[in-house]
Amino acid sequence: MPRVSRIVLPGRPHHVTQRGNNRQDVFFVDDDRRVYLGLLKPQAERFGLEIMGYCLMSNHVHLVAIPAGAESLAKAVGRTHFRGFGSVAG
Repeated sequence: MPRVSRIVLPGRPHHVTQRGNNRQDVFFVDDDRRVYLGLLKPQAERFGLEIMGYCLMSNHVHLVAIPAGAESLAKAVGRTHFRGFGSVAG
């Protein structure tokens, strides 16, 4: 059964979570968190996503973000995950 599409309301705050596969750790040292934030910032600016707050736990991320457009959220957060962790694993 396909997953229901995410509802994105431009200009409204959204609580976003990202988890590691099988809830595995994704951050092992503080530098990992700095790298993630360093990747997130330019992607958020590029795709019009205002990051209001974040909490980076060892195995997941919480973001409070306001998207400028319907695709801002998926593009900014998705590209951060791919660029940061996809390139390390691959």
